[in-house]
Order: sequence, then C-alpha cells, then structure tokens
Amino acid sequence: MMGIDTRNGSGAGSRTRRAVMGHVGVLGLMATGAAACGAEQASSTKNERLGAQGFAFKSPVAITYWQSLGGSAEEAQVKLTSDFNAKRSDVKVTMENAGGYEPASQKLVTAMAGGTQPDLVMLTVDQHMPAFSRQGALHPLDEYAKADKSAQFEKYAAGFIKNGTVAGKLYQLPLARSTPVVYFNKDHFRSAGLPEQAPDTWPQMIDIGQRLVRAGVAQVDTADGSRAAFHSNPWWWPFQSMVWAFGGRYSDEKFTPTVAQPETVQAMEYLAELVTRHKMSRPYKGRGPDAQKAFREGQISMFNGSTAGLAGITETSPFRLGVSFMPGHKARAVPSGGSGMSIMASVTPEKKEAGWEYLKHMTSTASTVFFSQASGYMVVRTDAQQLPEFQKYLAENPNAKVTFDQMQHVRTQDSIVEVPQGTVTIEAAMERVLTGQASAKAAFEELQRELTVLAERAGVTKPK
Repeated sequence: MMGIDTRNGSGAGSRTRRAVMGHVGVLGLMATGAAACGAEQASSTKNERLGAQGFAFKSPVAITYWQSLGGSAEEAQVKLTSDFNAKRSDVKVTMENAGGYEPASQKLVTAMAGGTQPDLVMLTVDQHMPAFSRQGALHPLDEYAKADKSAQFEKYAAGFIKNGTVAGKLYQLPLARSTPVVYFNKDHFRSAGLPEQAPDTWPQMIDIGQRLVRAGVAQVDTADGSRAAFHSNPWWWPFQSMVWAFGGRYSDEKFTPTVAQPETVQAMEYLAELVTRHKMSRPYKGRGPDAQKAFREGQISMFNGSTAGLAGITETSPFRLGVSFMPGHKARAVPSGGSGMSIMASVTPEKKEAGWEYLKHMTSTASTVFFSQASGYMVVRTDAQQLPEFQKYLAENPNAKVTFDQMQHVRTQDSIVEVPQGTVTIEAAMERVLTGQASAKAAFEELQRELTVLAERAGVTKPK
C-alpha cells in the first residue's frame, strides 16, 4: 500500500464489508468454537511448550499466512519470513499473497465457509479486523501477551495496541501501520518568505495558506486560472483527525452517530470555507489521487496524505519535501490506518502458538525497523528509537522522524466507520458540502439519519 492508502470506502470495499458482516451464519457458527479454543488456550499457555523465549515444539508445526501488500512491503515480508524459517526448525511458515485488502477479505469469508482458511491473516485495522473479530473468527491474543514475557508486549505503541483491541480483547498485532500527515513544499514556503514549517493548528492554516496564495508560488490551475495552497476533498480518514481537532466525533463507542453535533458540523464548515470564504484551498473529488498529483506538480503547497506514501512522494517530488503533524485545534489526535496480523480462531492450539511466535518475529523491534525503512510504513514499537541504526536513519531522514513522533497522538477511529457503507456515506455527505449542493448543517443532519439506519441494519445498534 504505497502512495495513497486504498482505505475503506470504494465500491469494492463496500461490497467486501457487506460480505463480511452479511455472513453472520458462517462466522456465527465459529463463535462457539472460538470460545472453546479460548478456554483451551487459557490452559495451554501454561504447558511445557512455553519457555523463557516463547513457545517451542517437539514436532515441526506448519502454518500459513495470508498477506495483502505488494511491492516493497511484500518483499520485506518475504525477507522477514525467510529469516524466521531459517532460524526456526520447529515452525514452518508459508506466506501467500491473498490479493488487496478488499478481495482478500472476500476470499477469507469464502475460505471460512469451506473450511480452507489460513492460520494467520493480515486485515485492515479500521474495518475488516473489527468485523471478523466481533463475529468470532479471530483468536484473542491477550493470554499470549501476558504469559510470554519474551514478547516485551509493553513496548508496542499503545495507540496501535488499542486499535487492535475490540470489546476489551486484543485481536491484532500491528505491522503495516500509517497515519495521515501534512506534506508541504519547502520551496514554496521559502519563496513566500515563510518559515519552512506547515501550520500547527487549523486556524493557522488560513493565514499561511493565504500568504502562499498571495505570493503566487503555486502553479496556476489551467482550468480556471486560480492559485491554491491546500486541498479540500471528501476523505473520511484525514477528516477524522480534523473532526477530533474541533472537538467533534463521528460517533460514540457504541456506534451511535454524532455527526450532527455542532463541533463536527463546524469542522466540515471550516474545510469548505477554506475554499469559499478564505480562498486558499481548492476542492478535489475523491480521496486524494488528484490532490496528490497536483501537489507533486506544484499546483498546491500542502497535501494531506498517508505516512505510507512517504517514500514514494519523496522520490517523485521535484522539490524539497517537508512533513508535519496533522494540525490541532481544541485537541490533537490522528487515526491510524493500515493493517496488522491476526490468528484465526478455528486452528489448533499448536498452530496458534506457532502463529504467535511468527507474529512476534514479524513485529519485533528489529523487524519493524527493517519493515519501516523498506516499505515506508511506521515502526510499531516505541523502543525502535533505541537501536543505533534507527537513530541514524531518523537523523538522516527528519521527515521519517515526524511519522515516528506522531505515534503519541494516535487514537482509535470512531466506531461508526466499521459499519458497512459508513465511510462511503460520510464521504458522500462531505462531497455535497464541498460542491455547494448542501450546507454542512443540512448535509450532516441527513448524514446522522443515514448512519443511524446503517448501524441498525448492521445489527450494532437497536432501532429506537
């Protein structure tokens, strides 16, 4: 997942989520088995297989892992898996590319129905993992984390672990994780006589953006002859950060929508008024490809994008690139995206334990540093900075240090985004506002009604 994250909300993603949450019968049948396996696991963590360095096995245990990334992220996993297999004679991992996140999720539903599911699986943290875990398909990892001291569980980034926790139980260890950041053109800032630092707060965005526009540093939009410093587009993921910054939420923890509340409406009004009132932002359709292209071509000076795109944007931008935290306001928080690794509930205790050993290896301090540098994703452990090679890397790559430092502000996304069609519906409402079809208040009041229906339809809330 390099460049723009293919976050949940496309048509394919929506069909996947309907499939995931629509197969209640298939997954529901597994819930009893998952509970039984959980009880069995409670005792198995105390058996002779668990030692000071984790689990070890007298007879080799073969496990299969389905992953969903291509390019350098896949190559890095291949290398890490080969290293694991080389050092372990008692566990053999076969890694398979199950396709992108959306088709892999569909494939998993089908495999579960036929009893051919893998032992381990990569799932998105914000929608697919919660959906599968709530329906009993994934095995809780809490007992392993408590019993196996070699995992040094306390050194995982707390925000990422919280993201992997559903209904009080841990179902995922973080691997390929990302957050939204602000990319900015340092050359534009210098030419405009500005410090080479993106706005720290949303109110600062107006002044800095207007100064960039007045300085004429960005390329003119050939369609209408205008200049802009920023982009306003309907993408729920970075907008989640903006909503939090203004003191709002999409929903509470129990899937009850709250988008009609004044703070959330104010955030939407602000994003739109950067275009209409303050004349420093340009509206773009969709989640980001057009805006990212405009940024790389110098048509805008700042761009909201994923940390996962850092390597690609750095390589293809013909200017000095800067990276900054997402702006704050009343608060500062960012959602994390990407994916992690989970163990299927239906596999044997030995396979679960062997899977845990593989999860530990893939997300260890050394592994996360290697994976981050190879792929552009964030490191997932706080002690990564203690490694001399990572300290040297951050010193030589200050933009990467920003992505590391922003981990402290990670917050679990609002629950309603897990609901099928939730993010699609949020983005449709945002687009109506940004295109002038409706006011933020009217659009988000209607959005409140639409999300309420979706939550009831998904069975996560009861009709009133």
